[in-house]
Amino acid sequence: MHLAVCDDNIADRKQMERLLGRESDRRLNTTGVLYVDSFGNRSAILSTPMIYDGLFMDMVEDGCNAAEIARELRNAGNTLPIVFCCSKINYREETDLPDNCFFMDKPIQPAELTEVVETLLTIKNSQEKRMEFRTDTEAFYLTEEEIMYAYPDDRYIRIHLANGGNRECVANMLNFSATLGFDTDYSARGTTKLDLGFIRVSESGLLAMIGCSAVINLKYVDKVSAFHLTMTDGHKIKIAPSSKKALRQMAAEMKE
Repeated sequence: MHLAVCDDNIADRKQMERLLGRESDRRLNTTGVLYVDSFGNRSAILSTPMIYDGLFMDMVEDGCNAAEIARELRNAGNTLPIVFCCSKINYREETDLPDNCFFMDKPIQPAELTEVVETLLTIKNSQEKRMEFRTDTEAFYLTEEEIMYAYPDDRYIRIHLANGGNRECVANMLNFSATLGFDTDYSARGTTKLDLGFIRVSESGLLAMIGCSAVINLKYVDKVSAFHLTMTDGHKIKIAPSSKKALRQMAAEMKE
């Protein structure tokens, strides 16, 4: 499990690192290693929050408030659990705190920390993976369930969502597909199958990434004809005729 500590008090930050290090040692043969990164300012934690399974935070200096940072994380679409470590500020008294938040009092007690880590592990094991994408100015996060299909458009990937919305990210099809988790299981001429339920389709019937017409979520395929597949929102995507049989079979398996 990957954890982050964000505290502008260097002594408290180092103490939390030590406590989590000892907690990790105790878990080597059970729940596994705890990987811990430490930050001392607002911009550092806001730059890479998605990689963490939990955040321990107390920011009170230079007009910075951990509750404000928590709201910024949620506004960016990040749902990671946040553990407020209360010292000068009792975050329990803050209004409009986001959900999925927990509280500890400083000085941190090892037994209480163990309980909180257990809670974070439970949350981690129950959550659906959220993937990070970037626009020119910000990051946003989507789950597999939220993505219906996507296709390249100049230097962007246009992402059509299951709720009817649309997003665009700065990427080419190669790194977009890597974010989704493409493997190398080539299942049929003109398609590339994913363990996640996504496939890459091409109207030319070639497996080359450059020739990719779209990435689709098999869950949202409505019907497959010789030259098109139709998504549940009515959008038609061209496919190679040689892919028809394999696509029908994969879509049927996904629905089952």
